[in-house]
Amino acid sequence: FKGIGMATHFDIQFGGSTVSLWRSDVLVALKPEPGRSRSFEAEVNSIELRGLGARRGTVGGHVAVELPSAPTKRQMAREDLARMMSMQRQVVVYHTSEDGVPFVPTGTIYMKFKEGADQASVNRILQEHSLLVLKTEHGGFITVAARTDPVEACSSLQSNPAVAIAEPDLVTPKQPANILLPEDRLFGRHWHLNNIGKHGGQTSGLKAGADARVVQAWYALGSLGSDSVVIGIVDDGFDLSHPGLRGKAVLSWDFERNEPDVGPCDPAAANRDWHGTACAGVAAGRVDAGDIVGAAPHARVMPARMGSDIDSEGLARIFDYMKDNGAWVVNCSWGPKAARYPIGRRVSDAISRCVREGRGGLGTPILFAAGNRNTSINDETHFNGLATHPDVIAVSSSTSLDQRSDTSNYGSEICLCAPSSSGGGWTIVTSDAAGSWTDPAGIARPRGYKNGDQHDCFGGTSSSCALVAGVCALVLSAAPRLGAAELRSILQRTARRIGDSGAYAPDGHSIHFGFGCVDAAAAVAAARASLAS
Repeated sequence: FKGIGMATHFDIQFGGSTVSLWRSDVLVALKPEPGRSRSFEAEVNSIELRGLGARRGTVGGHVAVELPSAPTKRQMAREDLARMMSMQRQVVVYHTSEDGVPFVPTGTIYMKFKEGADQASVNRILQEHSLLVLKTEHGGFITVAARTDPVEACSSLQSNPAVAIAEPDLVTPKQPANILLPEDRLFGRHWHLNNIGKHGGQTSGLKAGADARVVQAWYALGSLGSDSVVIGIVDDGFDLSHPGLRGKAVLSWDFERNEPDVGPCDPAAANRDWHGTACAGVAAGRVDAGDIVGAAPHARVMPARMGSDIDSEGLARIFDYMKDNGAWVVNCSWGPKAARYPIGRRVSDAISRCVREGRGGLGTPILFAAGNRNTSINDETHFNGLATHPDVIAVSSSTSLDQRSDTSNYGSEICLCAPSSSGGGWTIVTSDAAGSWTDPAGIARPRGYKNGDQHDCFGGTSSSCALVAGVCALVLSAAPRLGAAELRSILQRTARRIGDSGAYAPDGHSIHFGFGCVDAAAAVAAARASLAS
């Protein structure tokens, strides 16, 4: 709910204090007609697919929908909403601060009149404001504002000298008490999980809400995800002794050396083998290990080390391995070096088998990073046959300012973007292969990116792709029986529109952002809603 525009506000007395309630310009709350939940879902989905709104969670039996920022499209959206046959009512949404948490008027008002107010004055006030009396309660009235917004009505009622109390009944999400946020030393630096617009006293390069809504998703789940979910990670070496990854791996396999040990290779080799460790940390770094935390801290990982080359036989084996051994989602934060890389049927069919037949027929989503050359992934001079595969979820990157990453590749096949590093923004802190080695000259060198066991300058589409893999794990924690196609649809229709509205085509797609920035909280809410329908 962050990043929602606010303009009109009302200062009202609430609980003995003055409270400013800011009316959202772009957020509305929709309540379905009883017994018409399926029709309601279909109508909301239609609005999303046409780029006229984006689901932003539920509150008080209402679905919150963010309307387009462009005035013309916003008016079109409002006209569409007015025609919805399955909607019982539409109400405005309020905020009490810039945290973006919604307050939805239920329609009722709690009122008391001052002692000495005569019955004629009471009746006149009720009539002037079109208030229907539902019942009396402890010396007061519960009324319904039949024709006006209850907040606006209360603002007017409180100025009447005969009225002692006039407070709108509001509903807002609760924060479960059983969720303890990680106390790991570097958790506060994970802006991509929860961007509050400042870090270490600095606000430069940060925009509140420019994140993947992961912490909000934890609250929505009531947990940090499920340890039943397994994220397959195809990459180079993994330091599974790292505190953030220790005890998380299942069925590891090195497809280059044909052994279960997926640890980094000889550090003196050209391929330093540190990338897999960093990606695993972004996706699923464990909580309470002391430093970094991943998007899905309780998920397990299935590391598959592939070495420094891409070969059809090996790659097909890897995707079949993921399918056959129960990976729930597969992350591939790498791509071909060649400007044009076609894939043959052997690999293409293996990808399709995994996506359509994995998880006992539910399907295993495969994610590919778009790449970091600021080029198209499919034009006359460039072609990435992996990221453009029709069954693959291709991920580009955005920044800590909710802008396009200046290095991220782009194209019509991009499905989503996710926060990562770029010029003008902040980098990602994640796990790093630990230890050191001594080179032939007798100089001690770090075994990973740098000395220590964390890397504070990770980023690019490698990190954004791994982040989306972690988000997928959270969504599947909420709805374990969700199919791969359903998961992809939910991620697309709940994504946050970022950047210039002109960057999106009429179908809601942008070549730079896909369908928008991944929104873990909205996706979790939508997954749960799908279970109830």
